Amino acid sequence: MKLSSCLGAIVVSAVIGLFSGAAAADLDRQLRWTIDDLLAEKPRPFVIGHRGYGENLGENPEIPIENTIASVMRAFRAGVSIVEVDVVMTADGHAVALHDDFLSDLTCVNRLTFGQLKKRLPYVPTLMQVLHVAKPFSYRHPVKNRDHISGLVNIEVKTPSPLCDPADTTESQLVAAVLRAVERTRSTGQVIIETFSPKLMAIFAAEAPAIKRNFSVNMLQLLSQEEVAAITGLPVTLIDKGDGFDLQWAETGAFFRLPGYRSLDEYVSVAFSLGAQLVTLDKLIPCNWNLHSQMAPPCLSTSSTPWASP
Repeated sequence: MKLSSCLGAIVVSAVIGLFSGAAAADLDRQLRWTIDDLLAEKPRPFVIGHRGYGENLGENPEIPIENTIASVMRAFRAGVSIVEVDVVMTADGHAVALHDDFLSDLTCVNRLTFGQLKKRLPYVPTLMQVLHVAKPFSYRHPVKNRDHISGLVNIEVKTPSPLCDPADTTESQLVAAVLRAVERTRSTGQVIIETFSPKLMAIFAAEAPAIKRNFSVNMLQLLSQEEVAAITGLPVTLIDKGDGFDLQWAETGAFFRLPGYRSLDEYVSVAFSLGAQLVTLDKLIPCNWNLHSQMAPPCLSTSSTPWASP
């Protein structure tokens, strides 16, 4: 970390150290940037550090591996306000930053302890480690960059796959693992939970209503069973999720379990009913509300546009 950032964090820590208990926690909240600060900004394009500094499983030696401590730190140092990390769960209940809940040989992450996972992939951090690293960047620097929002984390909680959760019973455990990391790092105001699953979104809303929520959709979720099968080359099996949202869920191969939507309006209606503070669409879906335009959450349309860091 740059010397100026270190000094700023030291000053803030010293001030907080003069207080204790609830007073210290309240002061900590006041001195840090929050998701509310980001959402209050006037609508404008802004950079989200996708998987930290960008997608990379090692094919690009010029940038860090995705979803790692190095990738997150590089993104914040480059001026990114908020980074996105993907989160799955290990057998011993750790929320870890990894894009899929299975490895390249189809070993399920939830059948490995964190120690066993580290032997396979030494660079994989826990979510708690990611939030600890992000925390110093979230303090409003007393001298430098006091108007630049930083240190925020978009936690994309991956929907458990049919391969690794065949009985569809691990969602509550996954939510609990994520919330433990957020609470223990005092990061409630600095994170926003993202998921494509209305069931996961509903659990987060019930268990941690103070944490902001970002409800996402993929273009495939707006297509028919036949269209999804043709595009992915995977079998699509309709299932009864019983989630209470009157949605048709499907399992696509062994890898995806998500609902479909009959229209974009239906998706927006579900997002509104879940109290989402933000919705994220991929670049193929315009942020153009119709039926629910007056009550829809703010819309973020994402693009994987490359960018050059300063």
